[in-house]
Amino acid sequence: MKNNSIKIIATVFSFLLLMAPMFVFAQIQNPLKAGSDIPTFINNILSYVVRIGGIVAIFAFIWSGYLFVKARGNDKELSTAKEVFVNTCIGVAVLLGAQLIASIVTGTINSLK
Repeated sequence: MKNNSIKIIATVFSFLLLMAPMFVFAQIQNPLKAGSDIPTFINNILSYVVRIGGIVAIFAFIWSGYLFVKARGNDKELSTAKEVFVNTCIGVAVLLGAQLIASIVTGTINSLK
């Protein structure tokens, strides 16, 4: 009797363990909100890329500031810190430029319709 109850409890627990993700994932909506056209889909993906890139850029700026403080006048370390800062600025410019170009292209395509 005790052996059967352990099997039943194990079966119910296994069933719940396997079925719970289905109920959880059924509630998740598509974060990209993919529309019926490609420009909307690309803009949605690019907006997420810009958000993630912005977070990375913040940490890169913090890192470059740390390198400036750590350099303490050492020319080699100062040049490394300047290089990190300039590269971060270029990366942010590329990231925002890509979003700007995509929005211009999307606006142009929508105006042609």
